[in-house]
Amino acid sequence: MKKRMKRILSVVLAGVMVFSLAACGNEKKEQENNTGDTGKTLRVLNWGTAEEEQIAADAIARFNEKNPDVEVKQTCVPVDSWSDFIQKWISMTTSGETPDVINIGLEAARMAVSNELLMPLDEIVENDESLSKLKSEYAESLINGFSVDGKLYGLPNGTQTMVMYYNKKMFDDAGIAYPKDGWTWDEFSDAAKKLTKADGSVYGYGLSSSYFQLTPWWSTNDAYPTTDDYSAPALNSKNMVESVEFLNGLAEAKVTPDPISSDVYSMFASRQLAMVGAGRWVLNTWKDAGLTNDEFDCVQWPVNKKEGSVYGGAAWSISVSTKEKELAVELLKELVSEETLKANAAGGQQVPPTESLATDTEIMGTTPDNILGIWKAVTIADPVAAPTYFGDIEQGLLRGLEEVFSGEKKPQDALDDVQAEVEGTIK
Repeated sequence: MKKRMKRILSVVLAGVMVFSLAACGNEKKEQENNTGDTGKTLRVLNWGTAEEEQIAADAIARFNEKNPDVEVKQTCVPVDSWSDFIQKWISMTTSGETPDVINIGLEAARMAVSNELLMPLDEIVENDESLSKLKSEYAESLINGFSVDGKLYGLPNGTQTMVMYYNKKMFDDAGIAYPKDGWTWDEFSDAAKKLTKADGSVYGYGLSSSYFQLTPWWSTNDAYPTTDDYSAPALNSKNMVESVEFLNGLAEAKVTPDPISSDVYSMFASRQLAMVGAGRWVLNTWKDAGLTNDEFDCVQWPVNKKEGSVYGGAAWSISVSTKEKELAVELLKELVSEETLKANAAGGQQVPPTESLATDTEIMGTTPDNILGIWKAVTIADPVAAPTYFGDIEQGLLRGLEEVFSGEKKPQDALDDVQAEVEGTIK
């Protein structure tokens, strides 16, 4: 598989002359911190919103206060796909602009490691007091997500996870007790059926067919789309099939709107859904829609075989090719400092990656009442399955689910077909 990935990147290298590197808009955008004449330069490869780009720029400015003779250039690129991100990274490298410090999404981490682009951070962290302390405050699940073969390649700067949100008024009107952590799939299904109105004005649950949003259903059934070592897909395992059968049962019972085309988050905000799975990222929008603590709350994902959820996120990493390792480490420390992590979380989208920050209501807010339960979800979650063949498995699985929800195929048949397809692609 490693050979296959390197073949892909060799094609990328051959095509860099016609590849146009873009930034957090439609064109490449680079910020420079002009400094002294030492000739030392650090390059930062980033992605995200304009606000997140500025947060990194502020961290770079603090770094320059301590290192005024170092020029730091930040390049921010859009991410259409994580393989695309790797291609942009390669393009920078071949044009003589190799990034020293990289903000890498979880979905791209294994691609980068398999191509020997990242420096292991274990020894660096172990020998640095502040980084060692920071590592001890991360959720173990996050550390595991950015580790490959026992080596750590990134320090998380923010995360996302999933909990189940529910409309309290709808539960009250239906005479159903609010769900509690540890509730089961059967209890969830029963509630969804009772909360669904026959006239179609309210559905008990809004099922999203997005790859990330589906993962808690795999996790809580002790299923995963790949083998433990990520070397092969496991899309047609017994537990995966069982999970899809359960979701298809919800669709057939019409307790959820069309999973393929529905905007479930807007529907929850407009009081058309009694339950929906989401993370922190929806809360600002729902607040603007008028949802208050009196009307909704959240609970951990319903359990079948084990408790669980999903997490994704990003981490700051160091290139194995950096020529300024010590300076790159110092910049990395500023990019994952408490000040920077707080700034990342302030926008209301990300969940801080450390317990002290993620359980602080001044950072997380107080809406809904159980907002701090999001941190528990992070600690029990599985990483979104992101092998080196991420694009193949994501596209194949979503296409297979569409065939199931449309009635074209049975869950077992659809997943058998997708399994064979992905196996053939990655050989």
